[in-house]
Amino acid sequence: MILGVSVDKAVTWRGVEEQFTNVWHYDAALDTTSKQVADAVVANERGLFGANVSFKRVQVWGPADGLPAQNQMLLQETLTGAGTGGSGTITAKELTAVASWDTGRKNSRGGRVYLRKYLHLGQLAEVADEAAKGNNSLSISEQGRVKTFANNMKNVVGISGASICDKKGRKLPVGTDAKVLPHLHTRQFKR
Repeated sequence: MILGVSVDKAVTWRGVEEQFTNVWHYDAALDTTSKQVADAVVANERGLFGANVSFKRVQVWGPADGLPAQNQMLLQETLTGAGTGGSGTITAKELTAVASWDTGRKNSRGGRVYLRKYLHLGQLAEVADEAAKGNNSLSISEQGRVKTFANNMKNVVGISGASICDKKGRKLPVGTDAKVLPHLHTRQFKR
């Protein structure tokens, strides 16, 4: 069964709370693991995002790869608290780090297809003013921190068989390592 997991977060920007969501899909054997998957995803995300990012809600639904009539909400929980991963420079709010995995597939033009996740970190782990503005590359240590997070998200810790996939249930090739793009990118909040 493919489980969809969304974690709603928010930052205050220009005096207004801006919400954003990261959605993850996992191939998990049983729907009874939805609480475990949600807890593991939220714990990993809290460790990456800065203290200026507040956690609002987690939802798990499935089977995400079935017919719409089969898809049902398995878990909804309100979250409190903030991220714990940033202690350095606060970033411009719409800047994202980009983690990606090569899916092993090619598009119609022969180019590689990637599974990408855009992460509004809110705060870097170090003081890097130019990187926070998006002007310079992320430091090697900052890239390593995001890469470690992305690799931890591939297989949810402690849950047998819960591996990351796309929303159609296509898994990554065995041994696929996460890559982190070397610069922060602008990705606007949905309004």
